[in-house]
Amino acid sequence: MIKSGNSRSALADLNGLAEDDIGSRIRARRQELGLTLGEISGKSGMSTGALSQIERGLVSPTVRSLYIIAEVLAMSPAQLIDPKGFASAVRANPYVLRAAEQSEVLNTGGVVKNRASPELIESIKSFVVRIAPGGSSGEDCYTHSGEELGYVVSGRFTLQVEDTCYQLQEGDGFALPSTISHRFFNPGETEAVVIWVNKPD
Repeated sequence: MIKSGNSRSALADLNGLAEDDIGSRIRARRQELGLTLGEISGKSGMSTGALSQIERGLVSPTVRSLYIIAEVLAMSPAQLIDPKGFASAVRANPYVLRAAEQSEVLNTGGVVKNRASPELIESIKSFVVRIAPGGSSGEDCYTHSGEELGYVVSGRFTLQVEDTCYQLQEGDGFALPSTISHRFFNPGETEAVVIWVNKPD
């Protein structure tokens, strides 16, 4: 059982860590909740060894792993990958996010994800996702809360939804409930650029 704690204090501790130290944020949140690696393993289906390596920064978590871990820790993936952006409620101009301000929130497995919209409306988040040749969200499908949709700006990539693979190219769009098993990958030789919008629950 997750022990209750001061969640506001926990988030403050997480935000105080180095921005690129996802493993330390995971460990800090886990300890704040009073959970062991074994308990996280049981809830997530991931091995304790893999979780330990992620916490120690020995391996980079996949997109799938980040969503699974965040859900077990009762937090948004954005709090793990972009705590400063998540915590920032007000900007000099809260309605516009300039190109120079679009922070990188994920860079793993050949997938680079940058914020494309301000944090003013947290119920809808948009990102520019670049998927390098051979890049993917991970070998296995994953699920998380909410809904998502996207538009392919350039290149091609494959979106797998349950047992069906869709080959998407420039100009194509997609939408799905995030609770459906899915993953994505780029089997081609050129980078794919996608505008990806998430609507968390």
